Amino acid sequence: MSEATVSLDEARLRRLIEVGRTLVVENDPAEVINEALDAARELTGAKYAALGILDSRRSELEQFLTLGIDDRQKDQIGHPPHGGGVLGLLIEEPVPLILEDVGDHPRSQGFPPGHPEMHSFLGVPVQIRGEAWGNLYLTEKEEGLFDEADKQSVVILAEWIAIAIDNARSAAAERVRLTIEGAEQERGRWARELHDETLQNLAGLRVLLSGTRRRTAMGPVSPILDQAIERIDETIVELRRLIADLRPAALDELGVEAALASLVERLSATGVEIDLYVDLFPEDDTGARYEPQLEDTTYRLVQESLNNAVRHGKAARAIVEVIEEDGEIRIRVTDDGSGFDPKRAGGGFGLLGMRERVSLTGGRFDIRSSEDGTTINAALPARRL
Repeated sequence: MSEATVSLDEARLRRLIEVGRTLVVENDPAEVINEALDAARELTGAKYAALGILDSRRSELEQFLTLGIDDRQKDQIGHPPHGGGVLGLLIEEPVPLILEDVGDHPRSQGFPPGHPEMHSFLGVPVQIRGEAWGNLYLTEKEEGLFDEADKQSVVILAEWIAIAIDNARSAAAERVRLTIEGAEQERGRWARELHDETLQNLAGLRVLLSGTRRRTAMGPVSPILDQAIERIDETIVELRRLIADLRPAALDELGVEAALASLVERLSATGVEIDLYVDLFPEDDTGARYEPQLEDTTYRLVQESLNNAVRHGKAARAIVEVIEEDGEIRIRVTDDGSGFDPKRAGGGFGLLGMRERVSLTGGRFDIRSSEDGTTINAALPARRL
């Protein structure tokens, strides 16, 4: 038995083991958090429990989930905290913290109107695979102050949470991976069918109408045939664009650089000015390709970013940079569009899909947007076949 559990009584240890068994088999992250907060209150006698989840930069809280505060109180309090004041201490220094009165700490910023009274405080960081993920906050112990036994219990609970969240995320990531793979396969199937059947049928119809047009050059139906041929030509052009968007042949046959060049050429034809800079496979003359998932992610990330810039942001200019450096494929897409609020947009603008794709590769994703434009950055591990 480790030193962390020596001073814990048998009842607490049994409860921690029960909680751990429950958490590690739960595949829903939301349920993991709810059960963990409930267990934290039970183990320590705290009236209120909260879990703050850090943003991608690990500089502030992106989510703040509570137990013990009802909906009416939440409405009165208003916007949840971002991690300033005492809450920010665990972000800056991820070590357990016990305070007799949180309001007496020099970093305390007080409480907003409508906030319940809170004095005693216990905070413990949650780290997943050695990286800060969030913090557990407990306040208002029913009897006395938080002690070392409380701290040790919550430290163990935080470790269970980390394992459970990691398991749940891995299960969710596998489902997302299979969904994306299925979507790409379906895109490819539709692209092939549209090319091999619909496009060829349209081309055959155009040949038939063109032949008829030549035989009836001076007849009354000639203008109608001209219009029909013109419409077919427009449809063929649009269909080819759709096929390329679904699954560009260049991506499978020539690789991501050729596919990006084709993408930029098509979008540039709409009037937007796009500069493309690609520098991949430095000092590599083996002809090896990147893993298909990386090539797909790189292409889809640039495609979605440019589509958002043109369709939603009404951008006039964009810059795309895709380079391999220090073992990473680094992607940067900047535009001068009208921008948007990434937090309010939520899963819109294709952001959720982009984040999921990057996350599945083990990469990093960041987006900055304002009325002056949007910049999307991503870094993917440069794994080759």
